[in-house]
Amino acid sequence: MNKKFASLVLVLFSGATLCSVAQTVDLSPVPQSVEWGSRAFSNQTAFRIKGGFNADYDAVELLKRKVNTKNGEVKIIIGERGDKSVKAYADRIPDRAEGYYLSISPRQVIIAGNDGRGTFYGVQTFLQILRQPEVMSVVVKDYPTMPDRGIIEGFYGNPFSHKNRLDLFDFMGANKMNVFVYGPKDDPYHRDKWREPYPADEAARMTELVKAAHKNHVQFVWAVHPGVDIRWNKADSINILRKCESVYQMGVRAFCVFFDDIGGEGTKAEKQAALLNYLNKEFVKKHKDVAPLMMCPTQYNKGWSHGSYLNTLGTQMDPSVRIMWTGNTVVDMIERNDMEWINAQINRKAYIWLNYPVTDYCIDHLLMGKTYGNGLDIGDMVSGFCSNPMEYCEASKVSFYSIADYAWNPVKYDAAKSWEMSLNYLMPNEEEAFRVFCENNVDLGPTGHGLRREGESPRFRSALKASTDGLGNKALREVFNEMRVSAEVLQKTTDAPEMMEEIAPWVEAMRLTALRGEAVLKMDDALGVGTPEVFIDAYLAYADANGKQRELRSRDFPGSIKVASPVVATNYVEPWMRTMVASLIDQYKEKYDYRLDVFPKQLIPQGKYFIKVDGAYLTDPDSKQGGIAAELRADRDTINPQSQEWTFTLDPNTNRYKIVNNQAGRYINELGKFGTNPYNEMWNTYEITLQDGKYAIRNGGNAGNRFWGVKDGKIYQVSTPQPEAGAFRFEIVPVGGM
Repeated sequence: MNKKFASLVLVLFSGATLCSVAQTVDLSPVPQSVEWGSRAFSNQTAFRIKGGFNADYDAVELLKRKVNTKNGEVKIIIGERGDKSVKAYADRIPDRAEGYYLSISPRQVIIAGNDGRGTFYGVQTFLQILRQPEVMSVVVKDYPTMPDRGIIEGFYGNPFSHKNRLDLFDFMGANKMNVFVYGPKDDPYHRDKWREPYPADEAARMTELVKAAHKNHVQFVWAVHPGVDIRWNKADSINILRKCESVYQMGVRAFCVFFDDIGGEGTKAEKQAALLNYLNKEFVKKHKDVAPLMMCPTQYNKGWSHGSYLNTLGTQMDPSVRIMWTGNTVVDMIERNDMEWINAQINRKAYIWLNYPVTDYCIDHLLMGKTYGNGLDIGDMVSGFCSNPMEYCEASKVSFYSIADYAWNPVKYDAAKSWEMSLNYLMPNEEEAFRVFCENNVDLGPTGHGLRREGESPRFRSALKASTDGLGNKALREVFNEMRVSAEVLQKTTDAPEMMEEIAPWVEAMRLTALRGEAVLKMDDALGVGTPEVFIDAYLAYADANGKQRELRSRDFPGSIKVASPVVATNYVEPWMRTMVASLIDQYKEKYDYRLDVFPKQLIPQGKYFIKVDGAYLTDPDSKQGGIAAELRADRDTINPQSQEWTFTLDPNTNRYKIVNNQAGRYINELGKFGTNPYNEMWNTYEITLQDGKYAIRNGGNAGNRFWGVKDGKIYQVSTPQPEAGAFRFEIVPVGGM
């Protein structure tokens, strides 16, 4: 073969190989317009920057941190509309806030923003594309549909740590989220001590947070919550003004006032409107660099709206003030007809406070499934769209990733694809194991808010169908093996350590659930072939794993605001397992008398219950105060539903019941009050008896043998060990079974 011809063939073949390696990239958020070309260069290419002195500082610094910008062959031209460096491309830049034009070709990269934030986002898109080993030529014209896209730290529970927030701002910048509303209910200087300035150390931390947010082009919105005890007078108006001024000195340039979850004097719409107008006049307009105010109303969802409250805000409050809204209910997905209703009420575009994936009302669950249900046609009807997360910041990023994608370009949002991409983004080295975990942490179970999520445990459901179709237990056994192996992989991984620290109790719960599932199948097999000894061994393995799973806790450290008892796969796997075990035990008892002593004698199965007296709900009235009695309240608490939910567990050592309130994991002691000492099974377990459909609850062990009574709407310990008239007056009703 001619040497020149052979060399040409080799070059062409090499080029073809390189082109085949270069791939298009699934970008998130999905851009408005993308046109891919052929191979441009390797991601190991060095670059040189042109226009960096005038372009957005944070965008340029991000480039310098992430790519080699020393004397490279490929030129990066960067700047904003009006800069000399990108003047030639001005007509290609979308004329929209935060818009950008990105062009990648073999010899140069152009990143031209309509404004500084647009340039920053153009850099972020370039960095996503640069992750491929071989980078393709591309032209991207992009801008956000929704003006504000972000996160509200507004849940009840243990607030995010300082490091959580710092890391979160990097995540938000990378995913083009531009708003963080700081409103943790348990920051005393946000709520209980709202009149007081932050102490010096807290102010320093706040300043650091603001700087980190702004570096990522995230607007840090500081929220104050004065409604609990505000006095509608000049003094308190000045108090709020002074507090905002003090926070302004920390670098904050956006402010919000919360009036949610309050009662009494603070709920008056005309007073709230007047206060916001005062702040707008005396604070916002006197600072040229402060964003328009935001407020969360008392009637923040349609289900709670009544009277003229919303109309009063809409007509009396300055139209620049953004009004937050959660939808038809407290926890709801947002659709177009929802927006049409609320926007007409408040005479402006509502600012969406999406209560998802928040779990402060179902704390035993993680919500790791797809984020779906919001209208794809509401982009032009909102002034902002923010997500209220779980108290688990890293775990919430599964949903945050999709919220960012949705709010940027809702018309092109694909919930399933966005969820899949989030798994790789967050856990790239253990994506499949993480997928199995997330698939089994989707639904939140029955709650007072009514939201449910579809799609949990899809592999189990398919295997169960195969089993009921007569194909035996092979498919189910494979599913439980996969769950167990996936849990063990995650427990050993060094990938995403912050994420693993948060989800570790739930990962262990999945491992134990898998062990229980495998034991149930062994019980079923043993019953089928007539081996009672094997059945008992399998049952004991099931009971051991079940006991260990019951003891799992998350965030049970001293001073924890909420303590979770992690559960997984509760929608399909857990009900199947409980039903199977009960059925198998019944079948076993009909055939054998070997080791019947191992089976529990249990009046009340382990689970969550309401404790009721004459229709009223036993409630933890204040989860922060020890030594107080549980109270009976006539109505369901929809703000903190766990305060009326109780977990009953049969203690294996005493054969008595442990009764724990789900709000903060607090137990009731032998005096009928919330204990301040560490839980002790010999003191803090109860005997429960049933008579005529009602229960009596009685102390046991070292606590004596006194019954619970009710006086003045509170629990107390009766004076004698004999049941008083009416001792059998408690109803114990399964949560979700009403």
